[in-house]
Amino acid sequence: MAEPKEAELKPTDENEITVPLEYFQYESRIFALQELLTISKALTSNLDSRSLIETILSISLTHSQTFKVGIYLSPQLDSNFFQLYDTSIGFDVNHPEQFRLAKESDFIRYLENIEKTTTLTEAKKAIPNTPENNAIFEKLSSLSDELLLVPLKKSGDINGLLILGPKSSGGQYTASECAFLANLASIASIAVENAKLYEMATVDMKTKLRMHHYFMARLREEMRDASKSDKPLSMLMLDIDHFKKFNDTYGHQLGDVVLQQVAAVLMRNCRSTDVPARYGGEEFAVLMPGARLTDTVKQAERTRKAIENMEIENPQDPNHPLHVTVSIGIAQFYPDLDTTPEHFIERCDQALYKAKQAGRNRIEAATVQHSHNI
Repeated sequence: MAEPKEAELKPTDENEITVPLEYFQYESRIFALQELLTISKALTSNLDSRSLIETILSISLTHSQTFKVGIYLSPQLDSNFFQLYDTSIGFDVNHPEQFRLAKESDFIRYLENIEKTTTLTEAKKAIPNTPENNAIFEKLSSLSDELLLVPLKKSGDINGLLILGPKSSGGQYTASECAFLANLASIASIAVENAKLYEMATVDMKTKLRMHHYFMARLREEMRDASKSDKPLSMLMLDIDHFKKFNDTYGHQLGDVVLQQVAAVLMRNCRSTDVPARYGGEEFAVLMPGARLTDTVKQAERTRKAIENMEIENPQDPNHPLHVTVSIGIAQFYPDLDTTPEHFIERCDQALYKAKQAGRNRIEAATVQHSHNI
């Protein structure tokens, strides 16, 4: 058996011990495996799609010495294409919907057959020169001519694509860097799939807001935390005014469009810590951890105005768009008053009813039984 190579260390005295080079190689591998294990735990335990994807991108950026990283994923469960995610870092992407990859394209089939990573240059050489393929390459090249492509695979099928720009230091990605990114992609593909399944169980597919049962579970958690930490917690409940009349006049299909547009406005006006949900029918709710009533009033008013100014395409007269308004009730949580989630919701719902009774398209705050500093 051959003797192990020794690290090139010159002893300073006869008692110094030389260390085999393999020792440092094994130590490096162990460290890499420990790091991947930590990353695996962090990704697979994160079921929030947006947070998960931001974490994947951040890890990729940290380990690749590049300033540009993005990810293609399927925007809907039944989509027949992958789309560049809107939180991609460093790439100049104003309209992510313009960056799509058909799942049945030659490009995706090529990625399914590679073992780990490839480059855009290698893909161009391997894929037939057709108008469809050229259009894909043109879009990808507009991001960067020097892209590293790291497919996300689950059971042999592509469920996403990680793309990285050129290294900031110049040169090619090393074998160890490509191996790390390929391992990261394997972990990420499983985490993304788990997040999708969780989303199916907790997100209303029509509005993309959280479902009622998820909202109630989070409400109980936030009430417990607020009671222990003495941090503020608020809620707003929103109802579309005269929605039944709108449905009867314009039909349920246009009514669904209204629900989707109102939900989109609601999400745009939420903070990252808020929990917007479809409470039921045309009623929505937003749980606001850390927010006092004064903060909730401002957010509710921004939302109300944005919905009032929202234009809905009128199929009967395209030159005259339709409009809807909403009534909003808001309440702040008080542990000694709101002893159950149902009581907290009831106070907020009563404020919403008061807004309806007062003429609609307005905000009303829930009353409290005794004085509080809000």
